[in-house]
Amino acid sequence: MNQYHYVVVFDEQEGWRICSWTEEAKFPDGTIYNTETGAWESGYQGEGIFFDRECEITSQLTIALDKLTKVSA
Repeated sequence: MNQYHYVVVFDEQEGWRICSWTEEAKFPDGTIYNTETGAWESGYQGEGIFFDRECEITSQLTIALDKLTKVSA
């Protein structure tokens, strides 16, 4: 089973968003934790290929953050 970790920030100009720069700095081995192996993995596998459900889950979170940003505005 995989756990997907994100760094979410609130920027006073942009609102809620995923901060990929902080993710790269704080999770150098990736933001997906494999609970079976104990390994961290990157969502991007290279050559346009993404890990498992990375795009789907990131899209769901982005939609939720967009809704929060509209409420916070």
